[in-house]
Amino acid sequence: MRFLALSSLLLLCLGCGRALYQDLTPTAADASALKRMKPSFSTTLYRTEIEVVGKHLSGLLFFKSLPDSTFRVVFTNEMGLNLFDFQFADRNFKVIHCIDQLNKKPVINQLRKDIGFLLMADLDFAKGKELRKGSSTYYRFAAGEEFTYYITDSASYHIRRIENTTAKRRKVVVTLTNLSEGMPDSVFVDHKLFDFTISLKQIHR
Repeated sequence: MRFLALSSLLLLCLGCGRALYQDLTPTAADASALKRMKPSFSTTLYRTEIEVVGKHLSGLLFFKSLPDSTFRVVFTNEMGLNLFDFQFADRNFKVIHCIDQLNKKPVINQLRKDIGFLLMADLDFAKGKELRKGSSTYYRFAAGEEFTYYITDSASYHIRRIENTTAKRRKVVVTLTNLSEGMPDSVFVDHKLFDFTISLKQIHR
């Protein structure tokens, strides 16, 4: 009985867990600062490697900003086959084309989220919460039971990392390096709950 009671207490403690980001200090949100983080570019091309559940895809990921303020994101393999073509607008998304192997709702939804983190197309900047820790500023956006944090250097407002979480677990961590031509030079997307990574390296033309 004593062992059972101790085991139950241990499981209860593990289940409670420690909420993420408890050591952040709230500050007054600056809407103009949040908007300055949004990518500003015309066209950007990335060499891309995708590893998902033991399968490998590689090719070119092409971002293009259109005059109507929408974004087109096209992924082609080395042979030039169009694997997918997505359109992002302000809190709006459309599949222009997608090959059958990828054209499944869970896959499309995850790709939309991952690419959307970079483009910031689904964010309501007025609802962002600003928090601080040391020299870093965290901009938090809530969506249902999930939160997305844009982590920046307080002086430059350049995004260094994006974290998509629940209250207690990180789901996706996006690491960005070296802003170049309005977009990061390198991007690494790491899904924490299943085997799925995306690596991007900008091609300068």
